[in-house]
Amino acid sequence: MIVKRCEVPARVLALEALLRRLPLTYPNRDAIEEEYRRYWAGYQGELSLSYDLSFLQEQDYYIFHDLRLQYENHYFQIDILLLSASFALIIEVKNYAGTIFFDRTFKQLIQTKNGIEKGFPDPILQVQKQRELFEKWLTSQKSRLCRLNQL
Repeated sequence: MIVKRCEVPARVLALEALLRRLPLTYPNRDAIEEEYRRYWAGYQGELSLSYDLSFLQEQDYYIFHDLRLQYENHYFQIDILLLSASFALIIEVKNYAGTIFFDRTFKQLIQTKNGIEKGFPDPILQVQKQRELFEKWLTSQKSRLCRLNQL
């Protein structure tokens, strides 16, 4: 069952609105367009994964897209959280073109596209951090429910 659907991110909508209003000669327009393309590609990647998730038995899974949770003073975002009775799966979606290399030594992802190399933070480390925060969040929710039950 899809609990939270995949929707166009607010950031994409805001960047679209901004680009409609900016003159083509605006000095930072290229950077804004690049940010827009990155966010749009991420959204398209999540949409394409939605197709694969649609084959799961609806009664066996809960699917949350673009989940933003708070643990203590920190917020963290999960692209897709898949819950079943026996496990929770965090899915971090990346939508890169070109050749992708996971550099384990320097803990980064390297994209090569049109002969240009670009480094990104390691998505595996990102998911490990999300898992850690999600586990802490779950524990805090359990504690919170126990306190409420004592009232």
